[in-house]
Amino acid sequence: MVAALLGAAQALGAPPDAGAAPCAPPVMLWAWERPSHLETIDPATTGVAFLARTLRLGDGAFTVRPRRQPLAVPPGTHLVAVVRIEPDAPMGRAPAPPDGRALAAAVAAVARPGVAGVQVDFDAPRSQRTFYRELLRAIRVMLPPATGLSMTALASWALGDAWLDDLPVDEVVPMLFRMGADDGLVRRRLAAGGDFTSARARRSVGLALDEAWPVVPVGRRVYLFDARPWSAARVALALAQARQGQRQGHALPADSCASSS
Repeated sequence: MVAALLGAAQALGAPPDAGAAPCAPPVMLWAWERPSHLETIDPATTGVAFLARTLRLGDGAFTVRPRRQPLAVPPGTHLVAVVRIEPDAPMGRAPAPPDGRALAAAVAAVARPGVAGVQVDFDAPRSQRTFYRELLRAIRVMLPPATGLSMTALASWALGDAWLDDLPVDEVVPMLFRMGADDGLVRRRLAAGGDFTSARARRSVGLALDEAWPVVPVGRRVYLFDARPWSAARVALALAQARQGQRQGHALPADSCASSS
């Protein structure tokens, strides 16, 4: 299944060279479960964080849904394999967590040749934070030493929670879109010159093309999400928007290694 996943990830493009990008570039494009044609990106400035698989949690178990859509990238692209973890339970009820080592192994399995890092995308409720911390520790042990470990974070986690600071990850990416009830609070705090409470959350940010960007301190790596399939035209739009954001004081590192951990 993992081999098939990587075959899909490299379809339409030459196999990337993991050694060509020693640190992540300043812009990373999130390539979700839809056809993503990214042959036109410049690997020196732009990388790709592609959804590799989704793990759905049931009561004490989980299922694996591999990526099924093609992803085209040029040689030398910095690739991060994203694993989305979702609860498969009625609204308002968190499922009993599955065996942590088995779940960690299912995440770490996406760290294949050509993949520079693994990113975990899990909106863990407060009741499962201990489980999530132990899961990340198990993943870290299972990953090859040279493979980075990243995680996404709700904006509210980065604003007021210290629990991020002791997690065994190289990068925390606050998602500054689809923020729900926290949207106004986050935007006002950042517009007033404030920053995230957690130091771990001050290196990268996640933004969406279909939402107005909040003001973010400069020097952050930018992960860009597009609800539409990536194409050459969409990539050009995203990069132009990133450059415009930099001129307006939004996040964007000056060079490709400025925010590497």
